[in-house]
Amino acid sequence: MPSTLLRNAYALYTLQLANYIIPLLTLPFLVRSLGAESFGWLAWSAAVNFYFVLLVDAGMNTHASKELAKLDPQRKTENRQAAGALVVHVTALKWLLLFASALVMLTCTALITSWHAQWPLFAWCFMTVVGSAVFPTWLFQGLQIMHNTLIFGLAGRFVATCGIFMLVDGPQDLLWAAALQSSATFLSGLMALPTILALPCLAWSRPHWAGICDVARKSRHLAITDYTLTALANSTVFLMGTVYSKEVVGMYAAIEKTIRAAASMFSPLIQAAQPRWVQAWHRQEQIFQPLRLHRWTLVFFLLALLGALNAHIFAEWGLTLLFNEATALHADWAKILSFWLPFSVANTMLSAWWWVASGREKQLAKRVLPGAALQASVFVLALNTVNTESALWAWVICEAFMTCLLAHRSGLLSKNRN
Repeated sequence: MPSTLLRNAYALYTLQLANYIIPLLTLPFLVRSLGAESFGWLAWSAAVNFYFVLLVDAGMNTHASKELAKLDPQRKTENRQAAGALVVHVTALKWLLLFASALVMLTCTALITSWHAQWPLFAWCFMTVVGSAVFPTWLFQGLQIMHNTLIFGLAGRFVATCGIFMLVDGPQDLLWAAALQSSATFLSGLMALPTILALPCLAWSRPHWAGICDVARKSRHLAITDYTLTALANSTVFLMGTVYSKEVVGMYAAIEKTIRAAASMFSPLIQAAQPRWVQAWHRQEQIFQPLRLHRWTLVFFLLALLGALNAHIFAEWGLTLLFNEATALHADWAKILSFWLPFSVANTMLSAWWWVASGREKQLAKRVLPGAALQASVFVLALNTVNTESALWAWVICEAFMTCLLAHRSGLLSKNRN
């Protein structure tokens, strides 16, 4: 493997390790300090704001990192102008969407009674949306300098985490918890700004409306895909909050975050490898062997299956260790969600490596939309008519169906892979 890929993978895995350790410290601390009900409000408001994060991020992050990988301005100096213009126009579009999101959030908190009562909580959680516009992980990924993601991402998380342990002591500190938890990415972006402005491979220019519209047009299919998949993945906590009390939502959110943390351990290498696969598909280099990509996909899927098995076996013991016995009483939720883990990893790989990297964003969107609509509809129906366990089983089955949709005609199942 090229040294750049290894360096980026090491950087992202180090950051991912920190992202494991920090939640393992803060998540149980917040559940115990705030109580299940206050933590449920925190989780639910974060879930609401995450939809605005998607509005700011969806499509553009993947499109920008992919286009930067194609331009490769660090090696091809003649592309410095085009790369700089791309970064400027993507950033401008993100800020326009950020202002639109702020207006929508203000309207919602003013009109919805239950939201209006908690408007300071929603306002502080909105810092996550601001952070997504300020911290350009897509830029570091596209330029394959992801050690910057590690340095600044870790620094922002460290400052915010120290603040949580210093200032949160009980349910009365809910707003402090929201502000500090949501500001980590924003702090990372502020720290990274001087480094970004000093990058020699980018020639800066003023944004133009035509360039902003061009970014929006070219990223629209990826926006549909990213928003659908990520919004769907984030919907369970939000939908649970519409049916059950915030205390139940808090317990479920703690369990789901733990399972998602296990699934996310595969994300660093998937992200680090994506620019390489983009360049290989784009240039059709002889070193590009679909057989190798096929083997990587299968190995990752088998490792995810192994992780799911461990999560299923040790669910009750792990929840007791991390949280408390009350949360462990819902270990059946964790056992069901463990079956979701390998299919989630498979869907991420298929989307990033086989569809997006090969430039088939439009075809990917056509597969994602029906699968996501089915998954959300079945989950809501089961949640309101049967019980939570049946709804979670429906969620897992639909995730497996999504894997089948993405595998079909992706090239993974093709007999001719050389």
